[in-house]
Amino acid sequence: MSRQHRALWLHAVAGSLALGLACAPTDAAAGTLRGPDAQPIGDLDGATLFAPAPVPWAAPLSDATALGRVAADTLRYLNAAAPEPTMSGSLLHDVGITPEAQRATLDWVARTAATDPARLSDPATLARCLTPYRWTPDAGRKQVRLTRYLVYDVPGSAVPTDAQDFALWAPPNDEAGLTPVAALAQKDALLRFRYTRQDVAAGVYKAGGASAGAAEPLVWLTHAQHEQALLQGTISVTLPDHTRHLYNVERNNGMPYDRSLRDTTMQRRYWYFKEVPAVGGWGEAPTPKIRLEPFVAVAGDVYNVGLGALLLLKSADGLRLTVLADTGGAFQPNLHQLDLYSGVFPDAAMFQRATAAIGDNADVWALVYNGC
Repeated sequence: MSRQHRALWLHAVAGSLALGLACAPTDAAAGTLRGPDAQPIGDLDGATLFAPAPVPWAAPLSDATALGRVAADTLRYLNAAAPEPTMSGSLLHDVGITPEAQRATLDWVARTAATDPARLSDPATLARCLTPYRWTPDAGRKQVRLTRYLVYDVPGSAVPTDAQDFALWAPPNDEAGLTPVAALAQKDALLRFRYTRQDVAAGVYKAGGASAGAAEPLVWLTHAQHEQALLQGTISVTLPDHTRHLYNVERNNGMPYDRSLRDTTMQRRYWYFKEVPAVGGWGEAPTPKIRLEPFVAVAGDVYNVGLGALLLLKSADGLRLTVLADTGGAFQPNLHQLDLYSGVFPDAAMFQRATAAIGDNADVWALVYNGC
């Protein structure tokens, strides 16, 4: 294994003490359906969604080394951020998959990818070492809806221009130094929670706006590029000096996402951004976000399925091992969909060509390491 890969694995597993391999029932949050911010919104038995069922194993399409890196970085985040609300309320607990078992599964994937990655492509090894639980989606679906998301690489400007006059804004200056928890406690006094997406688009932070200068523009884009950044959550921007910068959502205005609105510009929720070194999935400051890699990470309902769940997808083009490492407003709650991270693309046409064979639906299993 490479020195860099070994270092990543050792860093991820250093904090994993007494990893539990057995799947033992837990009463911590059994039967609880969680919505935004992990708040309980109803009762639901996870056993109605996840049940032991065999997998038609074949060699997965997943890049084992990339999968190992995502597993290692997800484990790093979970160890650093504990207690993590995305693990504490998982419906997988209802079938006996504990947080300790999920961490043990990530640890096994990371160690195997670092020492003998071919085993993560071997059907016999996977069948022997991973216990599968078939996901039966809600909403009357027979298969999980499988969408795909990407990061667009677009041209941008460091200053506003006639064409590029929509900024990605950093969180307003009045919450500099505040953690997300501290900011939430002061939400009535903070600008971030005051303004809608429409307010920001209309220029509330620009010269002449009601809060002109109260937030810093990170980069300037066209309206279409700005909408794509908000939709995807991350965008790669190449400036006129040929430098490339990556921006990821940081904090939102606390307004709910309305799934009934087809026109996304009508959503009241607005996201503020920050520049980041890599494409990031789930993460709450101050712990760095989980680093994503194409085709081995999915976004989904982290509060109900559980951050770090190892999920096997059987889609039109074959099997993929993935880690649940990201989410979005459309997944709170959402127990019938996953969104496969597919990489960085310059345009929609190239993205479609690269992902069309995957299809729009998948059979899905949650997998847990059994200590083989």
